[in-house]
Amino acid sequence: MNTTTTTRRLVEEEATTASMRPVMDLLRNRAFLGIVVLLLLVAFFAWQLPETYLTVDNMKSILQQQSTLIVLALGVTFVLMIGEFDLSFSFTIGLSAAVSILLMSALGVPWLVAILAGIIIGMLVGVANGLAVAWGRAPAFIATLAVGSAATGIEQLLTGNNTIANGVPVEYLMFTLEEFAGLPSSVWLTLLLVAISVFIVSFTTFGRRVRATGLNPTAVALAGTSVERVRLGAFVIMGLLAGLAGVMVSSLGGSYFPNSGSGLLLPPYSAVFLGAAIIGRGRFSPLATLYGFAFIALLERGLTMMNQKSAVIMLIEGLVLLVAVVLARQERKR
Repeated sequence: MNTTTTTRRLVEEEATTASMRPVMDLLRNRAFLGIVVLLLLVAFFAWQLPETYLTVDNMKSILQQQSTLIVLALGVTFVLMIGEFDLSFSFTIGLSAAVSILLMSALGVPWLVAILAGIIIGMLVGVANGLAVAWGRAPAFIATLAVGSAATGIEQLLTGNNTIANGVPVEYLMFTLEEFAGLPSSVWLTLLLVAISVFIVSFTTFGRRVRATGLNPTAVALAGTSVERVRLGAFVIMGLLAGLAGVMVSSLGGSYFPNSGSGLLLPPYSAVFLGAAIIGRGRFSPLATLYGFAFIALLERGLTMMNQKSAVIMLIEGLVLLVAVVLARQERKR
């Protein structure tokens, strides 16, 4: 009798476990939990700000204001994926913006050529970083800071540290401001770059090599792949996107102004680390970065609309970044 009761109990426990397994699997799914947390965040601010937060205009404004930062964060994602660091991109933004605006204002160069020139300038900065880190074996922290400092010096020599707003054609402004299907072109451009980044990382040989280099560069080298070229490629992508970000900043503002990249260094890193910690299991990826930006942008906008002091917002964002870095680091150790 006891054996029959025990057997029945074991069968019932196994059945209960089997029925709960899908729920447990769902709770262990980082992407699912991340989306739940994001929805709870939105629900909280929608409850606190029922007439203003969850509106089409507010969401559109968030997308437009964050588009440049998302572009930068995509570049940061590639650099972090190879296990390196880049401190030069905020300086690259200023140089790219200066070159683009000066070409149109002083030389009358067509706006499309000016855009291409700004992007190429960013690419050259990325090449300099890649050569210094990959072949020069210089620490990325020092090398990219030095290259960024040099970029700022060139920028100031070109502009005299003066604001330049004359001679900028309307087409240059429309590069980021013209609307299609209700969204500014800057948003569509950003979404396109996100899609391209996801494709590169997920479906191309270069993307697989980038991931492998970050995990085990020795194994990549033994497989016959040039680790130096992979690292150079990641820094070039960062430079291209930083150059484009400089064009976007000057297009949105309709001018060049000194220190155009000021304040644009930490937010991309915050988004990348937060996304990696919450849904990436410590791994960097474009989709995880996009999630991190959505979380930070929605949090920041909600706090701002609730009239929180800037010091409070900076404190909360700093704590979020600190926790994200620690969590991402712990996940990568597992």
